[in-house]
Amino acid sequence: MTTNHVTILRFLLVPFILVLLAGCSSEVKQQDLKKITRHQASQMEQLAHVGNVWIAEQPTEKDLVWMRDNAVSMVMDTRGREEDRGFDERAYVVSIGMQYHPIPLETDQDFVIRYFDMTRDVLKSRKDVPTLIHGETADRAAAVWMVSRVLDDKVDYEVALAEAEIAGLNREVTLRLVQQYLMERGVSFDYTKGLGGAATMKAEPGPDETIYQPADTDGNQSDSAEEESKSQAPTGDSRLD
Repeated sequence: MTTNHVTILRFLLVPFILVLLAGCSSEVKQQDLKKITRHQASQMEQLAHVGNVWIAEQPTEKDLVWMRDNAVSMVMDTRGREEDRGFDERAYVVSIGMQYHPIPLETDQDFVIRYFDMTRDVLKSRKDVPTLIHGETADRAAAVWMVSRVLDDKVDYEVALAEAEIAGLNREVTLRLVQQYLMERGVSFDYTKGLGGAATMKAEPGPDETIYQPADTDGNQSDSAEEESKSQAPTGDSRLD
């Protein structure tokens, strides 16, 4: 091979290598982008915050005002139309200046591809818009957020599952819907791991919130750290000014 050939080969390979390195760097950065925090604010006991997304149980009118005052501008409701909320949520949300998107998740439905495709599209199209996702409890809301976390934020399945549990995912039937969808979308994971069997999360309790992130582990860490992270209970009103 002549010197000219070597020079040309190097010229062709350098951009390719740079693209590969940029892709790897982007993926790592994306995975480490967000930490999940648990709050106890207004009248909500199940409330988690990650990036621009809030995940919660059914909010009251007072809770929705708190959300609006903390910059939330869109509400995604995973409850069915027939479920009793105690008030006309659509009318109230619109009346205080937020958008309302009812996208009910029925946990006994067999086919969820279209549903999670739709929720992902909504979240992606409004990724810079602070959004509240809620159900009766935070279970369904955490499921909606988890599929987006795995497929769109490129976070490892076990990490996303642990975060979703912190956010309120607590029913195996809901998790099975998430797993079905992820398998349909080509995600490889250990589907035998149910709730409580995901990655270890470390907690950093503060006065108004608890911050969770994946714990550094070498495989020898005791199970007590995982139990401690799950037992942390945030206290106080965490209004964001």
